[in-house]
Amino acid sequence: MKWYNDMDKQEKRSFQKVITICVVGAILILLIPMFFHAIF
Repeated sequence: MKWYNDMDKQEKRSFQKVITICVVGAILILLIPMFFHAIF
């Protein structure tokens, strides 16, 4: 993780934002079909 430590604060913040968006997107993709199956 040396490359991560070499990043400055702003780069780390944008990097964490990208990871958060990916995680939230993956959760939504997994949960939405289950949600629809529960309703219909």
